[in-house]
Amino acid sequence: MDSQFKYSVVVPVYKSTQSLLVMTEQFHTLIKESKFNFEVIFVNDSPFFLDTKNVLKQIEEQYSFVKVLTLRKNLGQHLATLAGILKSNGDYVITMDDDLQHPVSEIPNLIFKLKEDYQTDAVFGIPSYSERKHSLWRNVGSYVVKKIDLIFLNKPKGLMLSSFRIMTRDLADILIESHNAMPSISSLMVNATNELKNVKVQHHSREFGTTNYTLPKLINLTFNGILYYSSVPLRILGVVGFAVFILSIIFIIYIIIQRLFNGIEFPGYASTVSLISFFGGLNLFALGIIGEYLIRVIKEQKKLNLEHFIKESIK
Repeated sequence: MDSQFKYSVVVPVYKSTQSLLVMTEQFHTLIKESKFNFEVIFVNDSPFFLDTKNVLKQIEEQYSFVKVLTLRKNLGQHLATLAGILKSNGDYVITMDDDLQHPVSEIPNLIFKLKEDYQTDAVFGIPSYSERKHSLWRNVGSYVVKKIDLIFLNKPKGLMLSSFRIMTRDLADILIESHNAMPSISSLMVNATNELKNVKVQHHSREFGTTNYTLPKLINLTFNGILYYSSVPLRILGVVGFAVFILSIIFIIYIIIQRLFNGIEFPGYASTVSLISFFGGLNLFALGIIGEYLIRVIKEQKKLNLEHFIKESIK
């Protein structure tokens, strides 16, 4: 079945052990039963964690379809995933998490959905809200992030994003060429193409360990996504600045008219202090937003090639 195509599955790994053994065995079963041609690339994003390193070495020795990449240091899920995509050689690339919440058995559904329309560049596997196994705050946070993506990233209406996805080789190569210093893979995909679709998949509970995505990390990821992939905050500042400028001109004209024609005096201490405080705060806020953009521009200048992050490739 579909053996003429090769599918590269990229799994970023952070401090996982038991789940990797279970996942690899599930891939072994899927390959035997479906005849899909898979390569599974585990990207070790926790090179300092010996348990993960030892388990990955064991898996690589046992299964011929497994390739292990070890990064020089912890870079985060997105850069680790991009490093794996860089080293993949499949006709299609699949990405998924290492915690078994993305079922290996659902991969054929991603493949079949992508093959329905030759114009489709990628498919995101999305569980229904009733089947999500995340905590309440994680689900609420995901909902808020989706609304932010719709506003700031110009995401197609109705499209939902996920780290469980399949993409064509062409799109994968575009992500490698266009990534930034603090990438968000889904945002890169939205920027690259509109030919994106969803498919319903199951979502399992985490069997081992706890999530590494805390609320501050999710907030930081969302903030980076807004600043890296959207100019909306700068445009909002421009509109607010222009509106305040117009209101200031109107206020000044009003004061002059009252002073010249009605003889009204304006002691104005309170109003003056209030206006100075308001505009001073607005200026500092605007400088803060601009400063965040400048920080990211500097990081872009210092961005290393993905190849430089990879310390070791076992196969």
